[in-house]
Parts: sequence; C-alpha cells; structure tokens
Amino acid sequence: MPLRCTIRVEAGPHERRDCPVSAFIPWPYKEASSLRLVDKASGEAVPHQLQYRRGGIQIFWIISRIPAEDTQVFDLRALESQPTTPQGVTVHERPESSTIAFTLRNKLVTAYHYGSQWVRPFWHPLAGPSDREMTRSWPINPDAENESTDQPHQKSLWVGYGECGKVDNWTELEGHGYQRHIAFSHLSSGPVFGRMTARTAWCTAEERVQFEDVRDMRVYAIRGTDRLVDVSVTLRMNRKDVTFRDTKEGGLLSVRMATPLEGRHGGKIENAYGATGQAEAWGQRAPWCDYSGEIDGVRAGIAVMDHPNNPRYPTHWHVRDYGLMAANCFGWRFFQPDRRERGDMRFKKGAVKTWRYRLWIHRGDARRGRVRDKFCDFAMPPRVTHNAA
Repeated sequence: MPLRCTIRVEAGPHERRDCPVSAFIPWPYKEASSLRLVDKASGEAVPHQLQYRRGGIQIFWIISRIPAEDTQVFDLRALESQPTTPQGVTVHERPESSTIAFTLRNKLVTAYHYGSQWVRPFWHPLAGPSDREMTRSWPINPDAENESTDQPHQKSLWVGYGECGKVDNWTELEGHGYQRHIAFSHLSSGPVFGRMTARTAWCTAEERVQFEDVRDMRVYAIRGTDRLVDVSVTLRMNRKDVTFRDTKEGGLLSVRMATPLEGRHGGKIENAYGATGQAEAWGQRAPWCDYSGEIDGVRAGIAVMDHPNNPRYPTHWHVRDYGLMAANCFGWRFFQPDRRERGDMRFKKGAVKTWRYRLWIHRGDARRGRVRDKFCDFAMPPRVTHNAA
C-alpha cells in the first residue's frame, strides 16, 4: 500500500502568517523522500523539506496564512506528476573568504564570518525590508561611512559573554578570550530553509580551550521582504567546570543595530511588556525585545525572541541607545540589584545547555511589524496532528 496520510494544522486563537511548522512521521526516509505535500483545499503542492530522524522523518513547511480558530488540511502522498521545487534559501560555501552566505531568491540575507583574523565569529550583514542592512558594518568594513565607531567587539550579530570563569569572551580589551571555529557539521539549502551548524571553541587569552558551543542558524523562505531567522546556541562543557559569572557584559545572542536605527538617532526600543526606550527596557526581563527606526527612508526593525524553554526565561535585556540589544540571563546584580542575588550559572563538566532564539526582521515598529504575533508562532505554535501509521 502506498504511503499516504492527512495532516491537520490548527491555528488556535492566533492568526498564522508565514509560520514555520513541522511534523514527525514514522515512515522510512527512502520511501518518504518521493512524496509531496498537498494543500487539500486547493490541490496545490506545498514546498517542504525532510529530515531523517530515528524511527521516521521530520517534515517542515511554511503556513502562508490560517485565520484564528481555523484549520488547514494537507495530504502527504505520491503525485502523478512531480512539480518543480521552487527556489528557497541557498547556502553558499566561500572558503576563500571564510564565510557561509545565505541567499533568499538570490538576495543576500546574511553571511557567517568564521576566519581566524576575527576575535570571534559573527553574522554580517543582516538584511531586512527592501534589502536594507539592519546591522552595523563597522569595524567589519573599516571604511564604512557615517557609522558609529564605538565598541569594536560588537559586530552585527554574534555570541559572547564577559566572564566565563575569569575569561572575557565579550570585549576585545587587553587579555580578552577568543572563539575559534572548529568545523561545520551541517550545511544545507532548501525550499523551506537554509541551515548552518557550526562547532566553536571558547578559548582563553592564550587560546587554550575552555569549552565548546554548537550554534545553529536557519533562514526561512518566507514571502515578501521581511526575514525570519532561528538561532540556537548549545554550550557543551567538555573540558572542565565553568561558571558564567554575573555581569551585564554579555549576550548569548546579541545585535548591534545599524547606526541610523540607534536610539540616539531616533530609533525605538520596545519590549513585550510595553517598556519603551533604554530607561524603561534596559535590564528588564521580557519574552522579546524590538529595536526599530528609519533607514534609507524605510521604517524597519529587528525583534529578538527568547524561547519559553530557555534557561531562566524570560531573559534580561542589555539594550542601549547606542544600538546594542543583547539577551543576557546571567547579569542579575547589575540589572536588578535590589534582588540581592547573583546570576552566576555554574556548568559542571559534561553539562549541555541550549538556548533558542528567533529573529524577526520587519517593516515598521513592533506593532506594525506584528512582533507579538510572531512571538506566538515561536512560543505557542499551531497544533499539528496526522493519521500516519
């Protein structure tokens, strides 16, 4: 009997637009790879990707739109004619420049820079509506015009922390630590998302390895010029015990906004609870934080979302008028000194901890950009069920 099943996606109380979803199907990958996902109402094939998992496959696709309280039904089945797979996100290896580039419909979304000339790897640029570069180019491009030139360690989008034991892996001041690229364990293009997974060593000033992380990025092939990106960071304490000590100087995921978007140049900081501006939002805990402003005549912003399963959710936000937005769940005594508690987190040798974040790069401010709705997609996704045996 040929493989076939019906998949139901229930929106729940939220409208879903350009929303990634997935389902686990207990089928052999070899047979399932020849199937197609079909919208039952329209009969049209839906772009999807498959990932092998023990005991079956994980299928990924993007919901274009489901109204609140509505249900969309799909058939996963063989088709008499195979449709052409649309172009999605392409991941380009560029070893000559030590970069990995992500393009969507032939437009650059971001590139991962992992060369040893840098103190730490980072992603730059981060493109948004109408292909505007939403993050700062300096000092990556030292000749960039009209860019702020403070805080040279704040390179576009990056991972770092200031007190890993006694090691500063945040700044580039004298005695700072390093992050060194080890290897890529996954690079793939696809009609739903492009993906990169990299191993990185966190090192002392003498470049002795303290521990490693695994960082994973997925860039989704959504419609229009907004951009949707998932990043996860998994710390692996494979050498010894390490304590992340309480300091504001860090962010497991951090963004440095393009200069025109900075708060001191008219940019707007907002968090999920309505705090606005540095004075209200700095150091506060919130499920998400958004930074928006006007760039080249277009109002646009970046929201960073903290997943509810992350340790110490919701995170504190180290967010500044000079353009920094960093998710820091460790800096308690700096952010809330009245608590009289330290935010130190000790990782025993062998410990593995994962943080997941979503970036929504959007038109308008947080309200116009529907950041709240996008957070619901991330934290409270649609319910997906199927009848596959």
